[in-house]
Amino acid sequence: MRLLWSVWDTERLSRELMQELIPAFVIHRRDYRNSSLLLELFLANQGRLPAIARGAKSGRSSRALLLQPFSPLALSLGGRGEVKSLTGVEPDGRPYRLQGETIYCGIYLNELLMRLLQRGDPYPALYVHYQHTLIRLASGESAGQCLREFEISLMRELGYGLLLDRTADTNERIEADRVYEYRLEQGPVRVPGGGSGERIHGRTLLSLHRCERLDERSELEAKRLMRRVIGYYLGDRPLKSRELFQSLK
Repeated sequence: MRLLWSVWDTERLSRELMQELIPAFVIHRRDYRNSSLLLELFLANQGRLPAIARGAKSGRSSRALLLQPFSPLALSLGGRGEVKSLTGVEPDGRPYRLQGETIYCGIYLNELLMRLLQRGDPYPALYVHYQHTLIRLASGESAGQCLREFEISLMRELGYGLLLDRTADTNERIEADRVYEYRLEQGPVRVPGGGSGERIHGRTLLSLHRCERLDERSELEAKRLMRRVIGYYLGDRPLKSRELFQSLK
């Protein structure tokens, strides 16, 4: 009997080692019981999923140090329930070193994924854009530019893509020097004589559409626009990352 169990254990270990490793990021983690971690993962082929890293905090394990946000990972999961078990993990590159303001940008990105993505829905293109955004933030690119482009991509992947190159009412091309009113769930319209909506220049809309660098005025307009858009889909509960950043400023 002992021999049979030994053979079964060996075969089980071999199956686990042969499991395909999946590119992933940890977007949230918290302690679970005495020595484990409850993770929220963003996977390249499965989207957002919860998983338990059993024993990750034990003295003999180095997984807790590895399972950090902003670190590209390759991992394997087991189990049939909604909450998976982490069966293997290894680095898939160096962690992206976010410092100062960019740390809060990364926290903001992760909170957007936590709040807006449904579990189990794959977003392979968004995964690539998320990783690329972390790389850009870590390399010192404009935080505002990086965040706006990611927000645009996120809305598009969720099926809420913004109309940025044509007017919503007349289907005319956006003109860079004209001022528009952006109506949520519709898009930009020419400003009527007594319009009370928020104004935005055509140059800002076109820069967002083409992923071009935003000038100072366009960056402020784009930030206000995307805050309104994302707030509309988030509902009444504000983003904790935004509140944290404002309190520290």
